[in-house]
This record gives sequence, structure tokens and C-alpha cells, in this order.
Amino acid sequence: YINDLPNCLANAVPRMYADDTHLTFASNSNENIECKLNQDLTSVSDWLGANRLTLNKSKTEFMLIGSWQRLRTFDNSPKLVLNDFPIKQVPNTKSLGVFVDEHLTWNAHIVNISKKIASGIGALKRCRSFIPIKTLRYAFSAIVQPHFDYCDIVWGNCNNTLATKLQKLQNRAARILTFSNYDADAEPLLERLGWKKLADRRKSHMATMVYKSLNDLAPEYLKAKFVNRSCITDYILRDTTNKLAVPKPRTNYLKKSFQYSGAVLWNSLPLELRQAKSLSSFKYGCRDFFGS
Repeated sequence: YINDLPNCLANAVPRMYADDTHLTFASNSNENIECKLNQDLTSVSDWLGANRLTLNKSKTEFMLIGSWQRLRTFDNSPKLVLNDFPIKQVPNTKSLGVFVDEHLTWNAHIVNISKKIASGIGALKRCRSFIPIKTLRYAFSAIVQPHFDYCDIVWGNCNNTLATKLQKLQNRAARILTFSNYDADAEPLLERLGWKKLADRRKSHMATMVYKSLNDLAPEYLKAKFVNRSCITDYILRDTTNKLAVPKPRTNYLKKSFQYSGAVLWNSLPLELRQAKSLSSFKYGCRDFFGS
């Protein structure tokens, strides 16, 4: 019903999922952001009225995204309005289960999932004496592991402090499921449970998404982010076979992006893994390459 909403926009890029719509616009000028987005918001208001739809104003908000240095150059925030209703600015917001913050640090997201993970681990600790270890592991896979994994390709390049925070939670879970002391070395416990460290697990997930992108198993816009190195060089060497061109990053934002980190990770894989014939064989190879 709302698929034609983008037709009313002149400036912003829409991102839509069911009734959840985001409008994004990039500019270095506060005045330009305010002018262009308010123009589109007026068009959205007219479109909603023509289609007899209403907007939940309490859930409508905006966020400026940029580096600390860039955002400090803005004297004031843009004033955005919809039907004369001022839209509230927020430092972070939840988008399809992921908390995005204005500096893309992923701090808000990790804090949020850490609370959920700690709560789940606490529940497992309270009931571990009453259920079989096999059931306990099933429960971990159902109520804890999904929080570690969900959209980790998006936020997985968080800083070391946040990554360590999550790893400590996995270590705590390993001690609880093995009935070990709170200060027991976690490495042998993870190995005993057959768990990958979270960093390796995230690498495996990212590599799998790159494989899907290159083999038409993912949306076209993801495939468009990668260019085969052989397409930009006249020299075809074994070392460049099925490798990707790595963009030259000018900022840390690009270094943390899927386009850059995905290409770097892909090029680190052995040739036989990059040339896997099927997704299942690729996943199996990743399990061996990144550790079981």
C-alpha cells in the first residue's frame, strides 16, 4: 500500500520495511539539511493525506550522523517539522532491532544487548541444577546466542572495548554451562563446548555474506559494493584469483564498513574456500578456517 511513497520525495533516500520508513539525506550544510528535508516532509504529509494515512508523531524522530569533529561544526541542529509538529532529535534510535547512534560507535546497541544477554545467562545459572546439560545448551542457543549474532555484520566492527565486553559475557556463559569456577580460564571451556570466540564467529558471518553477495544470493546492492581485482588489473596471477579490490579508505568509517572490511576478510581466505561451489560447502570451510 505504501510502495509508491518514494515517488513524492525530491531529495531524501527512502528505506522502507513494512510500515517502518526512514528518510536519509547527506550534506555538510545545516541549512541545506533543514531546507531539503522539510521540503520532503511536506510532500510526505501531502501523500499521507491523499492516501488517508496518519503518522505516529510520537515515534517520529531524527538523528544527525557524523564524526565528532564534523558534528561540532554545526552551530545549531536543523529544525524539522511535519504538519507544524516539531520532530524530536535523538542521539540514537532503534532500527529493526539494531540501535544506531549518531557517531556509529554501536555503544548503545552493545549496552542494550548486553543487558539482555546477562539476563538470559542469569536465568540459565538459576536453573542449571534442575535440567540436563543438553537442554541447558539448547536453552543457551535459543535465548542468549541470537543476541550475540543478530545483525553482527552491521555492528561487528565495534571498538575493542565493546567487543571485549561481549566476549566476557560469552566466557561467563561457558563457565556456567560447564559448572566451572567464576575465574576459570575460558579458552578450554569454549573449546570443550565447541563454541567459536565471538570475533571468529562474526568473521565467519561476514565472510558468508560476502560469498552470498558475490554469488547472487543476496540483494543486488550488496553485490555492487565489490569489484573483482582481475577487473582492474591486466596481470592475472594466482594470488589475485577471485580476490576483491580493496577501496582506499580516507576515514575510519570506510574502514569499518562492509565494503572495506568484507573485501579485506575475503582476500584473506584460502583460494579453495573463495572458489567454493555451494553455500553449504563455503560454510563448512569457514568452520574449519575460523575454528570449530
